[in-house]
Parts: sequence; structure tokens; C-alpha cells
Amino acid sequence: MKGSKFGVAVKEWRFKMLRNCVLFITAFIILGQANAGILPETPKPQGGEIVGSWVAEKVGLDAYVPAGLVQAVSPLTVEGEINGTITFGSDGSVQSDYTTATNISAVLLVPLSVSVLDTSQYEGNYTVASDTHALTITRENEDPLNYTYTATADSLKIIRPLLLEELLASLPESVRGLAMGALSQHVPPDDPIRIVITFAKATDTGTPPTPPTPPTPTMLPGDFDSSGEVDFTDFLLFVAQFGKSSSDEGFDARMDLDSNGTIDFTDFLNFVAAFGSKSG
Repeated sequence: MKGSKFGVAVKEWRFKMLRNCVLFITAFIILGQANAGILPETPKPQGGEIVGSWVAEKVGLDAYVPAGLVQAVSPLTVEGEINGTITFGSDGSVQSDYTTATNISAVLLVPLSVSVLDTSQYEGNYTVASDTHALTITRENEDPLNYTYTATADSLKIIRPLLLEELLASLPESVRGLAMGALSQHVPPDDPIRIVITFAKATDTGTPPTPPTPPTPTMLPGDFDSSGEVDFTDFLLFVAQFGKSSSDEGFDARMDLDSNGTIDFTDFLNFVAAFGSKSG
């Protein structure tokens, strides 16, 4: 009789241990999908202008977890960061390329910890609802992503609800029902877990447009030293080139005023005609 009672007690103890471990592991799965710090209150979306490019460089994320779940795995700490970008176009397109790295630790009979790396990389389209501040992202051959958001001139906070059905889908079927029962006690349907992903407005780091090149002033014919006047100095430069052709070393095409390939008497006559003239 005593042995039978002892066996029942051992089974109950094992069941409680299994339930607690499933609860703890599931909490890790929930929080491990984004890096976070624990928020004391439910994040409230405010909407705003979402169009633009947003970037996160080693930025910590926040998580709202119902008080009951926090107490169940207390003490619970969540640390991590997000790196990457997300861009919302004025044409309704969206491009996402960022990763989150999360480190979670808690004490449930013994200290436990887990690290999770999550990649969010996709292209799609988005819509926003001004009344509810809902952000819906659609991707080809994928389920829509349903968020809410707050956007200001320099920051974007995307608030992502994490439903139990979604989170527990990856658990083995043998423990999924037990985990759902354990978690449902601490996560009310109207108060889900929420992850807040924070980005900053990206600064334009591209090369600025090249200013237009000012037009090259037209050279005064015969003004070989660019002094603005055809004078004796130009005459001396011309004389030094007189008789040379394009095949000769040191040929200066500026003195070939008729562009026939030879600095000859015709060029001299053209130079004489320009002698004494000034630019402007």
C-alpha cells in the first residue's frame, strides 16, 4: 500500500516537473523570437508616417509579457539586439533585411539560459489603417504579417503580437496540449505577448549629386597663354611652333588655327588678324 502511494507521488512529481519545464521552455521560444527588455505595460500604437528607410544597429528590443507569465518563470531577464533595415515605399512596397539576436535567462528550479538568432528577410507589400494603426504586410506564397506601429520623424516602433497557437506549433505533438494548457493560465487571449522592434530613420549616406560642371570659357583665338589678350607673348609662343606638323614631337594644336595639321603661313595670317584683340 505504501509502495503504491509512493509510486503515485512520484508520478505526480514527474508530471509537475514536466509541466514546469514545458512552460519554461515555451517561454523561451516565445521570447526568443526577438531581442527584448521586459516592458511593464502593454505598448500602445500611435500610427504616423511610415514611408522611408529605417535602420537598427545593435539596438535593443522590448517585449511585453503578461505579469502571470513573468511570475511563473521569475526571475526572467531578456537581452539582445537588432541589426538591419526595413524600407516602406510610397507605392506600398516593403523590403526587410534584419536579424535579431536574443539571450534569455531565468530560474525555474535551476538556472537556465538560451540564445536565439532570427532573420527577417523578405519583399512584399503593406497597408496601414489610420484608425487602428494596424500594419499588414503581404508576401508572395506566405501568410500576412499583422502588426501595429508608431512612427515619428526619427523612429519607427513595430509592435508584433505573438499568439500561443503560432508559438506552440513547433513543439512536439506529445507536449503541445500540455504546454497550451499551462500557458493559457498565464497568457489571457485579450492580453497576448508583444514584441516591440525599434528602428531609427535612416540617414541618406549616398553620394550627393554632382554639381553641374560650369561651361569652359571659349578660348580667344591666338590667346595661347590665356591672359585674355592676344599680345607679343602669344606671338613668341606661336613663332616657337611655326612650321611644325601633327607628326612632330611637341606639336601644339592650339597654334594650328586652321586645323589642317600644320602650323604654317595661313595660321600666321589668322594670328595677325587676331593680334591685339581682348576677351569680353
